[in-house]
Amino acid sequence: MRAAALMGAVLAAILLAGCGSTTGAGTPPGAASSSSAGPASAGSGSSVASVTVKTLDGSLLTLPTGHPTVIYFFTASCGPCAAGVKNVASGLARAAPGAQVITVDLDPSEPTEVLNQFIVSVGNPPVTLVRDDGTLLKHFSVDSLGTTVVLNSSGQEIYRGVDPSADETAKALAAAGS
Repeated sequence: MRAAALMGAVLAAILLAGCGSTTGAGTPPGAASSSSAGPASAGSGSSVASVTVKTLDGSLLTLPTGHPTVIYFFTASCGPCAAGVKNVASGLARAAPGAQVITVDLDPSEPTEVLNQFIVSVGNPPVTLVRDDGTLLKHFSVDSLGTTVVLNSSGQEIYRGVDPSADETAKALAAAGS
């Protein structure tokens, strides 16, 4: 019960902080923060422990996936997050085949219909949608809406930023080996 209350407090703080903060942009967890987003140098990111979550369609997804992966944290009620999802999807389109995008809704109270409408409103990009119960929020130490994490196929975090451009996303995926 106490853990649920703590996760609720963390989520509330993130939602109150709003979208588009640049806290920790361009850095893997545990690395020094940078004021600009960008790929971390090869080998500087930490490997991510495996975690399994349920996608919005009910299937199970284990991260890391064994492919270069962009993980984008958002809520459907975050206006700038719509542009963020579009940028991430555009960056994916520029990457070589095999890369994927996981979009993680941080507001468990948003109805499935609202999430599906949000994805349609941003062009119905080829993303996997996950409604987070706090598992991924905690696992990836997310402290801002729009946080974007890129993992290489080995599960090493090679990029972390907030609302990167399509070019930054494409460069991060290129660095991830897509």
